Amino acid sequence: MSKVRILALQRESHVAPGVPSLSVAARVTELLDYLQDRGQIDYASISESDPAANNGVRWADVIILSKHSSTAALQLTQYGRQLGRRLVYDIDDWIFSFPEYSGGRAKNDKTGLILDILENCHVVTVANRRLQEKIRTHVPVTHYVPNGMWVEKYAASGLPTISKEAIPNRIVFTNADLIKLESSKELLLTALQVFFLKHPEFVLDFYGDPFPEIISLPFLHFTNRMPYEQYMHSLISGSYAFSITPLGAGEDAAASDFNACKNPFKYLNYGAAGIPGIYSASPIYTRCITNMETGILVENSLNDWSRALEHLAFDLNLRQRIRVAAFDDIMSRHHVRTSAAALVQTFG
Repeated sequence: MSKVRILALQRESHVAPGVPSLSVAARVTELLDYLQDRGQIDYASISESDPAANNGVRWADVIILSKHSSTAALQLTQYGRQLGRRLVYDIDDWIFSFPEYSGGRAKNDKTGLILDILENCHVVTVANRRLQEKIRTHVPVTHYVPNGMWVEKYAASGLPTISKEAIPNRIVFTNADLIKLESSKELLLTALQVFFLKHPEFVLDFYGDPFPEIISLPFLHFTNRMPYEQYMHSLISGSYAFSITPLGAGEDAAASDFNACKNPFKYLNYGAAGIPGIYSASPIYTRCITNMETGILVENSLNDWSRALEHLAFDLNLRQRIRVAAFDDIMSRHHVRTSAAALVQTFG
């Protein structure tokens, strides 16, 4: 019996022009790699703008898109529909509008084009329950595909061993798009400036897109965003003491609903890499992190961020406890096997 042939349609990032989408990698191709590794499917990946994309549509039994919003994607879905291919559209955040802090806000509204693409798709998958509830105004029926990590791909021997943390002590901060805070952004920046002024033995490694405030953070080592697999290996090899993950919560009323539809992939990435973290007490993190066990949750205040930085930086035992508990949590509750099994159900 022949295997199902899957085409993963690639696209450019919505917030970083010219850069491949991380959502496609984390939400689609990682799951397809896992399924193909187990002999369950054959799959290929091609950009929506590639002249050969039509060939991929003809080859495939199933075409998967991820937040595509281009005329090229619409034409490919229409062509796939004509050929009788099964079309799956994955959504991992609220794509119909962007908050004030986002670089994607400046782009033209593409809601109409997205809805046209959705009309051609047989299944719409969503990454979390809050998003599933909110999107019912546009798509009444969706299929839940939880986020997951293929932990063994990056940590084949179990929890990555950190026999000796890097010197100088390294903290990691990953952020696509601009800093996802509005009313408390200056408070976070102040907390970081004070901490690194007091403790010059620490440095901050940043992976992601440049943001205007970067010039005020001389202790920050900038690394542009990189392919997902390379990024995960960099996290593991970095011997990081801990991570920071700011995100607006209730204090940013206008953005709170958008943020609540986002996904805790940073927790999944850091947990799989064995990096303990400090996270804003925003719904996407309070839903999955147990405070002081699998991570530290903080209000977006100067005092909370400052205390958490000092606490985690100088409590090795706490870092190790969180490191172990977070890794175990990812293995047991956020493994790619669950995500892949849910995705397979959409293939028809």
